[in-house]
Amino acid sequence: MPDHKPLRLPFDAEGSPLAPSRGTNKALSATWACLGTASWIVAVDNFSFWKTFASAQDSWSAAALASTVGLGIFLALLFAVLLRPFVTGRVGVVLLCFLLIVSASVSHYLDAWGVLFDKGLVRNMVETDTREVRELLSLPAFVDVFWRGILPAALLWFVGIRRAEWKRSTIHTALLGAMAAGVASALLATSYGTLASTFRNHRELRFQLVPTNYINAVYGYLKGEDVTSGAILRIAPDARRTPSLSARPLVLVLIVGETARAANFSLGGYARETNAALANRDILYFQNVVSCGTDTATSLPCMFSGLGAEDFSVRKARERENALDVLLRTGVSVQWLDNNSGCKGVCARVPTQQMPTSGIDGLCGEDACQDEILARSLEERLNEVKQDTAIVLHQMGSHGPAYYRRYPAPGKFQPTCDTNRIQSCDRQALVNTYDNTIEYTSQNIARIVDVARARAPAMDIAVLYISDHGESLGERNIYLHGLPPMLAPSEQTHVPMLAWLPARTQERLKLPISCLASVAGQEYSHDNLFSTLLGFFGVATAAYRADLDVLAIARASRACGNAPLRLTLK
Repeated sequence: MPDHKPLRLPFDAEGSPLAPSRGTNKALSATWACLGTASWIVAVDNFSFWKTFASAQDSWSAAALASTVGLGIFLALLFAVLLRPFVTGRVGVVLLCFLLIVSASVSHYLDAWGVLFDKGLVRNMVETDTREVRELLSLPAFVDVFWRGILPAALLWFVGIRRAEWKRSTIHTALLGAMAAGVASALLATSYGTLASTFRNHRELRFQLVPTNYINAVYGYLKGEDVTSGAILRIAPDARRTPSLSARPLVLVLIVGETARAANFSLGGYARETNAALANRDILYFQNVVSCGTDTATSLPCMFSGLGAEDFSVRKARERENALDVLLRTGVSVQWLDNNSGCKGVCARVPTQQMPTSGIDGLCGEDACQDEILARSLEERLNEVKQDTAIVLHQMGSHGPAYYRRYPAPGKFQPTCDTNRIQSCDRQALVNTYDNTIEYTSQNIARIVDVARARAPAMDIAVLYISDHGESLGERNIYLHGLPPMLAPSEQTHVPMLAWLPARTQERLKLPISCLASVAGQEYSHDNLFSTLLGFFGVATAAYRADLDVLAIARASRACGNAPLRLTLK
């Protein structure tokens, strides 16, 4: 009889049997898998980082080239060292594949739009809706992520990673660390001055370096959003209003614009007539206004919070009341009408209506309605007003990247960029499309002013418009918005503000329009809105600051025969 030998199964370091695998002999060692993944990410997923680094060099020489190559090698070794302790067997394959795909996805939007990845961008991603997500997707984006992330991840998954004893893993990690330390020492000895000045003068590099940028951003977001208390802090507890002697309701219509930058408002000197619809409507334009942030999730709560840009944080704003709460508590009826993706917590405690996204012929399509719907809804609300009221209209405005969907086609300025791949469009076509959104915003402001004017015989009404932040349209190869404020260009922070006050309202507020016009050229910011809202409705509280109330500043101006207030706002 033949001699049958017992089947022997291979065992791992822990004594567990290893299942046979057709890829066992070809599988990579964990060390080489980490080093290969790190090198791929440094070389392929960091185009923006290396582009910025290269442009920062005064001149190119053998030394500059050597320092650049050395930095790349150091980063690859460093990332491999950090990955190696977590990469074992199938778990390691999953981790590296996930890292490859996420890094490719982040890199695509860094390279395509020039955005920087920080916790503010993470917050916007978390708070976005499905419509906005769809506008960010495209076939070129999928192709880019496929070859940079999905393809190498699939290859790594197929090949697999060999398991190794913990002693060998420790030795390999130590060797990688020693190599990284050696390269770092060489860089410090030969290129410290170049590297130090480059990173000091180009702080955006840390927001471009994949994968540390999004790892730090996610960590910063989670740490910042860790709210320890569910209680809402009451602000201005002493707030009160003196009863009005007028029988006419005092009404403020506050339009919160979206992504409108002052640079493209003809009221502020832009060469194109983007605000033609506002001509002959007695509009007063404020040309030097700065936003609190560069994204809606920051600017919107900031402008209503009363914290000021220097002390603001999203966490603080969520833990306390805002200007709308104070107005509501002092007897002002407050309503929020939203045609955007939400109020970011600002309207959490006031009556709110989300505009429909479909079902209205000529206004709705692609899961969103044009902003004209707000004027229609405002008209209904004003017909019901019986008391002093603040109505906030939150526009869709110029929200990108699908600017062409923000106005009825074809638009005043031609040709247009009718795609969400705005970086692929001719620059002038992109500007044309964005200018069409501003021109349509002007039409909607005009409609709202006309609705308010029609109700002026029955109430003392005013309209105030201010945008949440601006937008980049390819200047310096930067698109959209959301850059950290310290790095953001003026296109993302210089925002338009305008006001309309009929004669009866001027009399009620004891504020001739000439007085307001005399201070319209001064410097303002979102910090002014809190006290201006309280001042409009005559709310007395220690939280109110006359030097931030635009109306009080105008009353105290020399044009009104008074000594000007000494402003503390920069």
